[in-house]
Amino acid sequence: METAAISYRVADFLKKHPPFHAIDEADLVGLAARGRVRFYEANEFLLWQGEPHRTHVFVIQQGTVSLWDEADARSGLHDILGAGDMLGVERFAGARHCSYSARAGSDVVVYAFPAEDFADLLEKYPHALHYVTANTGVTSGYEPAGARQQPHEIFLHDLVRRKTLHTCLEHERVRDVARTLVAGADAIAVFDSQQHARGIITAHDLLTWIADSGGDASQPIGNLPMRPVCSVSTDAVVADSVVTMGTARADALAITADGTSGGRIHAIVTARDLAPAFGDQPAVIIREIDTARDFAELRALNLRVRAFALQQLSGTASLEWIARFTHAADVAIVGRVLSLAGDETTLPACWCFSAAAGRAESLTLAAPRPVVILDEYGDRGKATAEYERVLDGLGACGYLGQPETAFDRSFYVASTTEWKQRYSDWIREPILQQTYKARPLFDLRAVHGAYSLCQDVATAVANAIDRDFLHVMSNDCLANLPPLTFFEDAVVEDTGEFATVFRLDESVLSPLVDVGRVFGMAAGSALGCSTFERFASARSLFAAHESIFRDAADALRLVLWQQARVGIAQGTDGAELPPTTLSRQDRHLLKGSFRSILRLVQFAANPAWIREL
Repeated sequence: METAAISYRVADFLKKHPPFHAIDEADLVGLAARGRVRFYEANEFLLWQGEPHRTHVFVIQQGTVSLWDEADARSGLHDILGAGDMLGVERFAGARHCSYSARAGSDVVVYAFPAEDFADLLEKYPHALHYVTANTGVTSGYEPAGARQQPHEIFLHDLVRRKTLHTCLEHERVRDVARTLVAGADAIAVFDSQQHARGIITAHDLLTWIADSGGDASQPIGNLPMRPVCSVSTDAVVADSVVTMGTARADALAITADGTSGGRIHAIVTARDLAPAFGDQPAVIIREIDTARDFAELRALNLRVRAFALQQLSGTASLEWIARFTHAADVAIVGRVLSLAGDETTLPACWCFSAAAGRAESLTLAAPRPVVILDEYGDRGKATAEYERVLDGLGACGYLGQPETAFDRSFYVASTTEWKQRYSDWIREPILQQTYKARPLFDLRAVHGAYSLCQDVATAVANAIDRDFLHVMSNDCLANLPPLTFFEDAVVEDTGEFATVFRLDESVLSPLVDVGRVFGMAAGSALGCSTFERFASARSLFAAHESIFRDAADALRLVLWQQARVGIAQGTDGAELPPTTLSRQDRHLLKGSFRSILRLVQFAANPAWIREL
């Protein structure tokens, strides 16, 4: 690399591969000018595990290099690398020596760059540093280079800080309040004589009141029906407001000093204020679901929800608030389907979600798995018929077909007593009762109806779980292990076999969810929790192993993000993906998550943690 022409050719090669694609050409040319070309024959070792770091880092220009873990006198394949992959960069993630032995699988040509020069580039380009360290299991907060500011990064108060706060007292006339709305205000806070906020009035509220009663406009505004103030705190971000407004079906919300409805109001936010941060108005979508006239309208709104989600899935940091939004939309759609196709005579009953929807982690068009818990006096026959109509209605709303389950459809409608007995049997005799088939039912979350029925079941489950059950369930987590790596357009399984399909749901999502479920049970949160919440509970319960669960949450965030963006774009559930749908950067980040998942599963399978309870 002694001439300028060669330096430019090397820089052109680097530009084709992440993270160099996000680095200025001048910096790449400077790096190349100080590099060297090295050649290795097949089966020759480039690095040895445990040796001190070399003075250079390597980028493979051509050929194949295999990484081997030779710890404890055992030799196991760890990864397979090709053109554009790097060697010796684990030092930038804190490794004190070479983590693996690197052996040439064919004749190999590498570019060797001084480690100090490479470190300078990583300091200048944080995006490149994130990429380099991702393969060690550090996967949190991935955002594409140059991404615009996202709703989870924009403070809500900044969006409305110049907006006038319109207020009135409850004794003021409806006519005068209406004039303020006509003059340009989109929402007005109504206070009582003690300066306590009674509610927020919008033009929609007035129109609804006129349509319902055609009342006297000279009467006090306080006579109008008002919902409690929907509120967020002053440090809330735009994403928080979307989920809060959508869940509460509110036209407006207040930013208050302490985040409560009784706190001092700083500003009022409406859907119109949120429009600049989005291409659509997400809170409005959920309200329109509540008033959809038929399944065709619900289908259009469901597709609109997913299109909005895909647009906002800019990086892993956006995943959790988008998941809360799609969950709120799914709950609203099921509620509207119940209204359009249900039969009120089956009540009281509690409609619940299970599996991914029960964990509030379903972002694609995969259909929710409903479960019905009946009151002891509920008519099971009528409830089962209603259940079938709801499933048909969900299909008409654009969801994908109901997934295959371990039980017949009629099984998912039962009384509180029956559900308690089933869970008791699954927990007392997990092997005999084949409890592994019922794992999705341990993700139960109430979404409509008599919530107390689900709470009764959840309490019974939490009280029944013991160490023996946790031991069996944690051992079952070994059934699914993540792949070893990606190579070219194939997935290398942990057995060493090559596969043309990436079984995302089975091989990487299921281990995370299954282990999370076990530790949720150990922490006393058996039902109604997301996997993120379960990992958070585990971090508190096992503080000495906090990094395992933190990395697992980061891996889950990345895996769900990949499933959502590919699944929504392709109109599938994202359970299986062709590796060709994943960019080189995607694969690199996922490989890091494979290591985190394997570490998590191995920890769960070791009964030592159960003895710590």
